[in-house]
Amino acid sequence: MTSAVVAPDERALREHLRGGRFRSGVAAGHWRLIVVEWPVSIVAVSAAERASSPVEFVLCFELNGYPHTAPTGGLWDLDTDTTLPADRRPKGERAAQLFRTDGWTSGTTAMYAPWDRMGLQAHPDWAQKHPHDAWNSTRDLSFILTKIHEVFNADDYLGI
Repeated sequence: MTSAVVAPDERALREHLRGGRFRSGVAAGHWRLIVVEWPVSIVAVSAAERASSPVEFVLCFELNGYPHTAPTGGLWDLDTDTTLPADRRPKGERAAQLFRTDGWTSGTTAMYAPWDRMGLQAHPDWAQKHPHDAWNSTRDLSFILTKIHEVFNADDYLGI
């Protein structure tokens, strides 16, 4: 019998997904895991009820090098298996900032945030300027999901 060798980054993610912080978010209805197909993980994050808007948004994360390397991820359309089109993206001040589509290089596939790999690459100073929000190797995916959940449930979230 041969057992598959799991790389350290995948093993770290799977341990975090079994951990209390992730499971607590699931139990509270804040997010749910859809699939892990290494190095990709797809997670749905719940959103506040707004007229003609979904109750959750799906995000696709690329996790190579996790947790030493920050994840990167963006809004995802499960039906088409591509990035979520602009007309179905969350609206509101914080959501528009996080999920920029205004010409930022990684705007459709990454978050404009100090916890996202692409955001950190575009703004190397963010780790020092935003230490409470910046990714570091002691963080886990639940840290990012908590931040996203806050945006989708903020007073300024307008739906789609």
